[in-house]
Amino acid sequence: MEVRRPGHKTSRHAGSKARLGVRRGVELLLAAALTVAAVFGAAFLLNDPRFKDLLDVRIGPGTGQNAGQHDAGRSGEAGQAPHAEGRTGTPPPGLEESDSPLAAASAPPLGSDSYRFLAVNGDGSPVGYSPCRPLHYVINDDLAPAASQQLIPEAIATVSAATGIQFIYDGTTDEQPSPQRPPYQPDAYGERWAPLLIAWTTPEVAPQLKGKVIGTGGSTHFSYGDGPKAFVTGGLDLDAPQIADELLNPDGHLYAGAVILHELSHVMGLDHVDDPTQLMYPEIGTPEGLSAGDLNGLFELGKTQCRKDL
Repeated sequence: MEVRRPGHKTSRHAGSKARLGVRRGVELLLAAALTVAAVFGAAFLLNDPRFKDLLDVRIGPGTGQNAGQHDAGRSGEAGQAPHAEGRTGTPPPGLEESDSPLAAASAPPLGSDSYRFLAVNGDGSPVGYSPCRPLHYVINDDLAPAASQQLIPEAIATVSAATGIQFIYDGTTDEQPSPQRPPYQPDAYGERWAPLLIAWTTPEVAPQLKGKVIGTGGSTHFSYGDGPKAFVTGGLDLDAPQIADELLNPDGHLYAGAVILHELSHVMGLDHVDDPTQLMYPEIGTPEGLSAGDLNGLFELGKTQCRKDL
């Protein structure tokens, strides 16, 4: 995402609101182009499209103006296996998986159907992370901007409260972001699904951040045969130089935080909506956090089934 204030001369687009516009035609083309058939050992077929949302962000507090774009909804890859006994290239199933959710989010105070899911199963249920195991995450903070230390913890705490999903910080990492990041990296992280990777990076390292893109994020889902999908890991890449520039503004922390929270909500499984009062609307006028629709959508994502098979 590119962010600027009024009066700055730039060839990039300016607007009075934050605009996060999904170009669905491009998304569908990318999903089709990235559908793959690759074998995990002799048992796994990767055949689900990778999710891709292209977002155009224009940020402006009230009548002030910022402009920018970011890319949320990183590709999601799904592996399929005919049966658990034949699994190869994946961790042993059920690590840290409890019989019931680790925590339950409080029901949103107001009901709302102003939410959408990025992916659903055949029965219409949303694809999300298992609420019965913690979601581990690591941060590559080598390029983290000054005054950015609380942005990620604040967004994670907000999403955890809204979903009931329990996050565990595993520390820093030197892993670099990659659109083809393997969901299972035993040499780096042991015999478990790789943790969610949050990376402060640059377009030189992550080419998907070139141009007006400030960040990419999304999750990888996995299923057996025609069974239900569940997210098992994900990634969030943040353009450190652009966010550093935004943090120089008086209210930059609020707007940078709102963008990261929007992105993390995509990681958890929320799509855009047409309701301008929601954070998941393609435009952000003021960074007021999650609204009723956002909260109800995240609440539903926190009620997915336990997955001891994964």
